[in-house]
Amino acid sequence: MNKQLSKFLAAGTTAAVAVSVVAPAVSAEEVTEEDFEFDFGFEHPFTDVKASYEEAVSFLYFIEVISGVSETSFGTDLQLKRGDAAVILANTLGLDTENAPDAGFTDLNNRVKGAVNALYAEGIISGVSATKFAPDDKLSRGAMAKLLVNAFELEEYAIETPFTDVGGTFAPYVEALYGAEITNGKSATQYGIHDNIKRGDFANLLYSSLMFTGDLFESPVTDVKLVDSKTVTVTFAEAMPEDITAEEVAEYMIMGVDYKNEEFVMLMPYTAKFSADRKELTMTHLDLQGQEGIFYLDEFEIPYDYSAPVAGKGDIIVEGQDSAVTFDFAGGTTASVTLESGEADFVNLNSMSMEVLDQNTDETNVNLILKDTDVPSYAPGIGLNWGTLEYKDGQWQLVDPTNYVIIPVGHYTLEAEFKDTANHATTVSLKIEVK
Repeated sequence: MNKQLSKFLAAGTTAAVAVSVVAPAVSAEEVTEEDFEFDFGFEHPFTDVKASYEEAVSFLYFIEVISGVSETSFGTDLQLKRGDAAVILANTLGLDTENAPDAGFTDLNNRVKGAVNALYAEGIISGVSATKFAPDDKLSRGAMAKLLVNAFELEEYAIETPFTDVGGTFAPYVEALYGAEITNGKSATQYGIHDNIKRGDFANLLYSSLMFTGDLFESPVTDVKLVDSKTVTVTFAEAMPEDITAEEVAEYMIMGVDYKNEEFVMLMPYTAKFSADRKELTMTHLDLQGQEGIFYLDEFEIPYDYSAPVAGKGDIIVEGQDSAVTFDFAGGTTASVTLESGEADFVNLNSMSMEVLDQNTDETNVNLILKDTDVPSYAPGIGLNWGTLEYKDGQWQLVDPTNYVIIPVGHYTLEAEFKDTANHATTVSLKIEVK
């Protein structure tokens, strides 16, 4: 399996995480409406897509490898051009169409040239002659079979077919598609090898090839565990075969996350390693530190929380002053506030409250510690509890009576540690100046 294809499958089939799909077990050409059970979470804009093509077109449109012949028409029953097939297949495989060496075909327009060059460099496609590719010619079903077999490396699945019209150059490719159960032909005895392939049928066959290839490394997953914010372990029902590497299996894992209040994001494995018995796969991925949401792998959905509490705004009300004095941590861990003592050399603290997001509100209280002060008479209290914060009405509020209601002129630093339900902690510091 080439790297470009395996990486595409790992990424492309990730879309199936958020949907429920039962792929048809029969051939792409002979599918009926009753054979489909699908519930994609996305839609295409095409009005000419029949039920038998809906799943394939929806998926391929979502992963952005196909487009229509217009904004509302896919052209399901139109015959597919060779150039268009090249563009779709190069997109599917994720090939580098900009830097591929020139294949030497002189009849390519700019829209298809990069795709044809890239496919030619991979040994997937050939021209009608050394210098002609014929991009506007229709693609025959025999030539289509060769394209898909080369692209998805299906040669080893070839078996004898019941088709009486299959022979010559394309025979082994049709046999491979048949052996992989990607096609059953146009009838029990006819493959239609010289017929031109329709755009809808090509979408079905391409989709079936993707699903078949993605199933090659499948083994029932019995458990998924998040080790930490960037590591996950996957347990299989059976040991993986010795001829399959951990990296190959990892590239086919359907893995992604829903960030809290954000859209689904696919995850690609960075590293992969089997356990000694080859029944457990450990993978590293994009670090989710600071994030919260749902982790998806195969059919497992695991809530995760690697975000610590975040402090927001707060206010202090001083005796004799008409309005509150506000402070704002702004998502950081430090904030400062100045309190005016007026003619006195102290302030009388009436109340103090603050907002903290993602904190464990089941906690009875949070201790507010005097971390530092330059007031000599208060210095013995450094490191001790200055007051208690209690969660009320959506805020943390200082509970009366505090140890220090009367606060002399000077500087004070107060600290409090907030924890969430996953026991992540954030310590915030509030600097108070009384002048």
